[in-house]
Amino acid sequence: MSSSAVRDTAAVGCSVKEIRSLVVELNKRMDAHQRGRSAEFDLTPTQAKALEELGRPRTARELAAILSCEPPNVTYVVDKLEKRGLVVREPHPQDRRAKRLVLTDAGRELRLELLRRIGRDSPLDHMSHEERAALRDQLARALEGA
Repeated sequence: MSSSAVRDTAAVGCSVKEIRSLVVELNKRMDAHQRGRSAEFDLTPTQAKALEELGRPRTARELAAILSCEPPNVTYVVDKLEKRGLVVREPHPQDRRAKRLVLTDAGRELRLELLRRIGRDSPLDHMSHEERAALRDQLARALEGA
């Protein structure tokens, strides 16, 4: 390999390494922010994510897929939210065997306030709307090739 090829390879590797490090650090900061906001409402991060994803009714199986966990774990999370009066289980209109998870009025109010607080003072809060949109688009583009 020529010396210029070695330099080119090193430069590319450094760039990818730097991007990976930045993405990992951003993820850590966003995760810490989410955990802090969730704790303000006495919610675990998984409970908070479930509330976020229940903006529309879903089955436990759908929610498990979104949360990347097994249905029994979702049952545990939903049981906790149900005990707090935030979620109810209703019959599914098309599938008699399934139940839909539906937010109560209190659940909808808490979800909205949680989303407001998560959006405030986040690690991306200093960026303009346009900058956040550009970052989103670039990350989505990077994931297309994965």
